[in-house]
Formats: sequence, C-alpha cells, structure tokens
Amino acid sequence: MKTNDILSEKQKLILELLKRNNIDKLKDYINSLETPLYFLNSTNFDLLTLALSLNCTFYIIKLIYNRCNYKTLNYIVKDIYHLYDMSNHKDETIVNYQNSLEVLMDSNNNVKSPLLVSLEFSDFQSVEFLINKGADMYFKINGKYILEILREENLLTMRKLNFLLKNGFSLKKFKIERLSNFEFKYIKKCLENFVFDINFIKYLLNLYKNKAGISKRKFNHRVNNEINKIEIPMELYLKYLDRKDYKKVEYLYKYYGTEKTRSFKDFIIFYLNYFDRNFNKKSFYDFFNFIINNENTFPFSKEYAINENETIIINKKLKIVELIKNNNNLKLETFLKNNNYILHCLYSSKSEILKLINEYSVSSDIVDILRKYFLI
Repeated sequence: MKTNDILSEKQKLILELLKRNNIDKLKDYINSLETPLYFLNSTNFDLLTLALSLNCTFYIIKLIYNRCNYKTLNYIVKDIYHLYDMSNHKDETIVNYQNSLEVLMDSNNNVKSPLLVSLEFSDFQSVEFLINKGADMYFKINGKYILEILREENLLTMRKLNFLLKNGFSLKKFKIERLSNFEFKYIKKCLENFVFDINFIKYLLNLYKNKAGISKRKFNHRVNNEINKIEIPMELYLKYLDRKDYKKVEYLYKYYGTEKTRSFKDFIIFYLNYFDRNFNKKSFYDFFNFIINNENTFPFSKEYAINENETIIINKKLKIVELIKNNNNLKLETFLKNNNYILHCLYSSKSEILKLINEYSVSSDIVDILRKYFLI
C-alpha cells in the first residue's frame, strides 16, 4: 500500500505545502481550514515530526507547534514518510537519509518523536526549541533512549552529544551501563562532563580568586567525592581489557577511587588469569608488557610487572620440560602452538634446546616438534 493511499485529501495537500517549504502558502491554507489544524494529526501522521523530517524552515516548525496546540512533545508517531519521493529535496544529506530509512525501520520499528527527528537531521535550532518547550532528552522509544537510537542508526556525532550535554543531558539520569556499546570518545565525553563538572571548576576558581588556602587532605577529599559520583561498571573495564586496549582501561581507572586500589588490582589479576586459562589470550603477559614499556597510572610497578612476566616464563619452561620428559608429543605440540608468542623468551639459544634433547633422551617425534618451533 502506498502512503498516498492512506492519507486524506487535506493531509495530502498540507504534505505538498510542507515539501515546498513555503510558509505564506501554508498559513493561507491553515487559515482556510474549517477545523483546527491538529485534527489532521493521527498515529501515523504528525505535522510536527513531518515538518522536521522534511527539513522545513524554523518558522514553519514554530507555526505548526503553536497552531497544533501540542500538550506534550514526548510522544511517538509511526514514521512512514520514507516512502515519499525526496529526489527533488535541496539537501543531499536529507535525501540520502530518507533513502536509507527503510533499512532503519527494523532497528526501532520506525517509530519517531519530534526530538529524535530533529537530532537525526542535525537541526540544532529546532532541537533547542523543542527542549525549551519540554521535550525530554531521556524520553524512551521502544525502551531505548534517543541517544541509543542515534547510535544504532549511525547518526550520533560528537556535535550532537555536545549539544545535548550543553542543554543538561547527564549521566545522573542516563546510566553509564547503557554506553557500553558506544564508541569510547562518547563514553569519555559523558564522563568528563559529569565528573569534575562546571560546579567543581567554579569551586577551584573561587579558591584561586579568594586566595583561600586548603589542606591537601581536604582537597583530596573533594576530588574523591567527584570521582565517587559515578561507578564505572566492571563490564566496561572487561570490554577493553579483553580487547587489550589498556589505554582505555587506564583512563577508566582514574574514576575508580584511590581508596579502592587494592580491589582494582585483585580484579585485574583475576580476569587476566581468567582470560589466559579459558581463552589462551596471553592477556597476563601482554598486560604486564604494557606496564613495563609504557608510562602509566595503573597500581602496578614496573618491577612487579617484570617479576610477573619472569614467573610466566619460568612456569612455561617447566611445563615444556615436563612434556618432553613424558614424551607427550600431542600435548607438547599443542602447548608450543598456543604459546608461540613467548617461545623466543624461553630459550635464548639453540644450544639450550639441544641440551634438553640430550638430557632427556627424547623420541624422534619430540625432536621434530622442537625443531619446528625453535628452528634448530
């Protein structure tokens, strides 16, 4: 069924006027109506969201808002306007977006709100207008926040996020767990906006302006209070720990709180071991190599990291000796294959491997395996 088949004649006519973006002709038509303008609205035809999706002028947006007498802006409408021919639209971005809407239908059943549509099209003047008129940035559509829908549609930008943050969006109401699938730059921006926010900056400026002294203990207490405003979910640490993106783990760590350092160290060690044991990801070795080779703020010293990696090397050498002594071909091959990343650290010369062969009178199969992995 085509869109035009389910529209009334009045809806078709006003649709054409909106597409022309002519406010004078639109006013004339609205004034000629015998019934209020909002009578044209329905569950799948809403003049405000339609005007926003057609990129109408801001004056038309305000006109429709005022004449339709909206009691709330926190409502949803089934958007079916991707079926309209947008080929003559002046804005290429809008045309491309409208052409892609069929793909987006499944992501959110193509249900829209006025604020969502204005953000999709980066109409920041309308976004600000709608927020000032009561549009809720935390309004959920099919159980999802507008920010989440923008991310799913690949329409979220840093400019849009900054605009929302400037207008009061905050992690105080939007749980950080919901950011777990967002690009890290958005997570970082939300954290920086919420912790050490404008109130904290004003506090520091007042101290400087009034030349007021403050003890180190009191200052640290104030800083910790800021950090403790939010608790980073463990799954967020695990996400970047598993990816071995240690710089991002380090960034998140600064929000952990110094009084919890011991628990953080235990948490890191536990999951590094877990990844190693269950997935053979050499996470333990790589993490401590990062500590050794990079300046960082993790609660592990370079000496500690060096000792840990030396322990890993010793244990792996002992395992190799055990498998050689037992002439266990299959297990030795599997072990060497899984630990290929560290073999160069285990034995510094071919003579050490030859010594092992001679000392334990190994089988020819074992010799072939050792030759394969140590190139002797």
